[in-house]
Amino acid sequence: MPAISLNPQTRFLLLGSALLTGMLILWWFVLLNPLLFLLRGAVQVCGGAVFSGRSELSVTEAPSGDWTFEVPLEATLPRSLENPTPQQMHSIDFDLARSDAGAFTFGLPVYWAIMLAAPGIRRNLRPLLLGTLAMVVLEIALLLVTAEIYAHKALAQLLPSQDPLGNWFLHFSEYLSVSAIPYVIPFAVALWVDRELREQIFHWASAAPLPAEAAAISAGNRPGKRPRQMKPARKRG
Repeated sequence: MPAISLNPQTRFLLLGSALLTGMLILWWFVLLNPLLFLLRGAVQVCGGAVFSGRSELSVTEAPSGDWTFEVPLEATLPRSLENPTPQQMHSIDFDLARSDAGAFTFGLPVYWAIMLAAPGIRRNLRPLLLGTLAMVVLEIALLLVTAEIYAHKALAQLLPSQDPLGNWFLHFSEYLSVSAIPYVIPFAVALWVDRELREQIFHWASAAPLPAEAAAISAGNRPGKRPRQMKPARKRG
């Protein structure tokens, strides 16, 4: 039985798919809770250095697993029927679902699967370690940005006057930070830290011949050129 020969692209996709499935299973059953615990502590520590105000950023976990953020935010609520005098706010609270918080740990197993499937990673583990550190920093920064977006959304609901453009921008920013960017980061980081993987992927994209060219190459002829025809010899009188 002849051995199955796979090209590098197919081998990378098959190995990456298998590793991604295994990593996600490991993430769901083993790594999710420890990663959420570490992420919550890191966000609280880094938030104290990033946010400034009379109150400090705090993140507490409810019995349901959801997170409650208290984000420093200086604002003044105008007078209303319930509050005849303006109210000064120094922080605002909101809840973040556990599933949304878990999205900020999803990128690590995806990144590990990409890097372990990359050719040559076994000879050099530096891109794997450097990219893991970059992933941790980016995920923490992204969650802090998301907390700021959620805080401004909660504040907008308390204001009597609504800004349609501002509300649209907040909703769009929330979509990017929760539903788009966390799933793009592992692929971007993998291409950034692993030069060999980056060169091979762009080489695969540029080196794939067209079907007609591939047939011509396999036949031993250059595409676009016709074989030279011999001219008949002239008869001399």
